[in-house]
Amino acid sequence: MPKLPSFIKSEFSKHVSTLVAGQIVVHAFAFLALPLITHFYPAENIGAYSFFMALYMVFTTLGTGRYEAAIIVEESDKESVNLWSLATLMSVLSSFLLLLFLLFFYEESLQLLKVNQLGIYILWLPLTVFFGALIRNTQFYFNKYKGYKTITLSDIVKSGTNSIGAILLGWFKFVSGGLILANLAAHTIAFFWLLIKLPQQFFHSLKEVHFSALTSIGKKYQNYLTLYTLSGALSAVLTNGTPLFIVFFFTEKTAGYYFMAEKVVGLPIGLVVAAIAKVFYQRATEIFREDKTAFLEFTRNIQRKMLWVLLPLLVTLSFVGPYIFEWLGSEWKQAGEMIKYFALLVLINNLVSPVASIANIINRLDILLYFNIAAVIIRGLSFFIGSYFFTFEIALLISAISISLCYILLDVGLKHQIKKQIVNS
Repeated sequence: MPKLPSFIKSEFSKHVSTLVAGQIVVHAFAFLALPLITHFYPAENIGAYSFFMALYMVFTTLGTGRYEAAIIVEESDKESVNLWSLATLMSVLSSFLLLLFLLFFYEESLQLLKVNQLGIYILWLPLTVFFGALIRNTQFYFNKYKGYKTITLSDIVKSGTNSIGAILLGWFKFVSGGLILANLAAHTIAFFWLLIKLPQQFFHSLKEVHFSALTSIGKKYQNYLTLYTLSGALSAVLTNGTPLFIVFFFTEKTAGYYFMAEKVVGLPIGLVVAAIAKVFYQRATEIFREDKTAFLEFTRNIQRKMLWVLLPLLVTLSFVGPYIFEWLGSEWKQAGEMIKYFALLVLINNLVSPVASIANIINRLDILLYFNIAAVIIRGLSFFIGSYFFTFEIALLISAISISLCYILLDVGLKHQIKKQIVNS
């Protein structure tokens, strides 16, 4: 078994440590805000907010054409700025089209989606999507040049503003749209903070961007616009869109309980996985160009380490979850009970998702697309069948087991492709 060079390990650990330290602060804001948020906002409003955020994740992914993800893969500095510009231009156009649609059809959309609590606040979705896309584009640019401190600080700014804003609006009894408006303010402030941190070289390159350059780079990465955009939107539905299915097949209140359960599980796990995913993509791209065998071992090594962290953590949360939520209020105990029904999926998902960027690196976005299509269909069927024949908890368990198997197949398939490239190289 080949050994990884020591510089790979040390550099990777250093960057992950930087991001983990920042995530501790980010999640501290969210954790400390939980008791007040559950006190000020009823489960129905939190469920509506979770639905809003699920839509946000889908449209943010669709809106950029996923060109921002190519910034790290692209070797040219100038072309990286062109990719940022193209992704930003597409986010402007897509957010404007979404706004036009909602202005004319937002009432019909709410009735169709069965989410009544959102009301007129769904009209804030396009602006939130716009700033969310700008943050994604800019963070990918910083990721390319290992600007992890800047990325971390922007996440802290966003989390702090979001938590404080939600508490203040709840304090003043503005519960109907408080969570949404606080989130929009957080995105706006975080983007402008990132903007002032961009280097002068970025702005010099930005002045030289022209239409023909955008057209050229768009053609070069056209698979990102086609395969990866659809795949990314489906992935957003799969990983963040569970409230969409819950609201449609069950109730907004149930979605609120699930959202809080997922949030509590995500607080400790996000400390590790979010950091590893960012650093993995950047570092794995470099290793793949140099040594494909080391790249495969690097991937396996990361997953082994994550398993040792995630497994005991999830087992513990499955047992203590109900007691954690009783601290938030007895009516929230149901949320804690849900954790054990989707803990397996959280484990498998967080082992595979950070390394799913392998598909980008080896240029096999089609594999990722097929996986996301299958997984979203399975999730929809699970909740559809569960709503007619079983309880919500059983539907959640069936969905978790089925999609976990899909993630395992994806992991095996991607590694098989790496082995093929090693043999052929």
